[in-house]
Amino acid sequence: MDKYISNKIKNVSLFMTFFVVLLHSNNLESAKDVISANSIIQNFIGQGIVRIAVPVFFLISGYLFFYNFTPTMEKWKYKFKSRFHSLFIPYVIWCTGWLVILYLVELVPAGRALFSDRIITDYTLKELFVNTYVYPLPYQFWYIRSLMLDVLLTPVFYYIIKSLGKKSLPVFVVIWFLYPISEMFGGVWILQIFNYPFMLFGIGAALAINKVDLRFKSVTENQVVVIGIIYILACAVRAALMYTDLPLLDLAENVVILFGVPFMWLLYDRMDNIKNKKFKMAKYGIFIYFFHIPFQSILKKIWFKVMPMSNMSSLIIFFVAPVITITVCVLVAMFLRRFMYRFYEILTGGR
Repeated sequence: MDKYISNKIKNVSLFMTFFVVLLHSNNLESAKDVISANSIIQNFIGQGIVRIAVPVFFLISGYLFFYNFTPTMEKWKYKFKSRFHSLFIPYVIWCTGWLVILYLVELVPAGRALFSDRIITDYTLKELFVNTYVYPLPYQFWYIRSLMLDVLLTPVFYYIIKSLGKKSLPVFVVIWFLYPISEMFGGVWILQIFNYPFMLFGIGAALAINKVDLRFKSVTENQVVVIGIIYILACAVRAALMYTDLPLLDLAENVVILFGVPFMWLLYDRMDNIKNKKFKMAKYGIFIYFFHIPFQSILKKIWFKVMPMSNMSSLIIFFVAPVITITVCVLVAMFLRRFMYRFYEILTGGR
């Protein structure tokens, strides 16, 4: 792979990890919280600007899976074996590990006070399994769960993309928008399966299989500006919709992603101060993603136990929690990588 694109993917993935941590820093009691500077800022950033993060991960994952791909039996076996080690094994270890940690925290009276809902000891065996591996308590792992399903469906993606060629790109986009459009007329639930976990992975796969140049040199500065303006406006509209009952949230989110992802990708190339740098922290990106929840959730709970619940304290922890969380994640990752390297490799899937 082109060295610039390879480095760009690593850097962009790191920035999107920061976006995910900020997204999960939202602490409004309700999406329709009372209109205030606090709720507007959190909704605009958390429900708008940073919503592109996970879709970017799916797109990059689809691209990397099929980059220079040849459909031989050996290649399929290699890809599936590789994803088993980089996705399934870390998924099981982290989901199990976090369950054990939360269980131990809940055994301590001070820790138990942080949880107002049911605790782990109250779960039935079925609930224990479901909340560990199907809908993990560290909820960011839904991404890994969905990505594993994408990987299982890669033969289907490959067949469709090879059959349609470059037409597969607009086809995926149109299908992706079907459900949010149907919501305006009551919704067709089965169309939910075509949400961005599948469609963005498919778009990334189509870019790789059709050998699309990711530098997009033909895109002009003015076009980037227009894409950026639409992205910001879409973020503002989606934030405003949070205060209404209009069935347009998913449609607005799709528009945010549709324009936000290419804007971020194209803007990076125009930021001379970072585009040629190789950020050392990038190698810790996946660990930050795996570790930040429920650590950040507990951090917010502690904050609101100490500080009074107010718009100011809510806004402060919205910005402060990600800084503390990322710092702690990096320090833990550095320690493990230096003194327990083999264990660290298993935790991060060899990344």
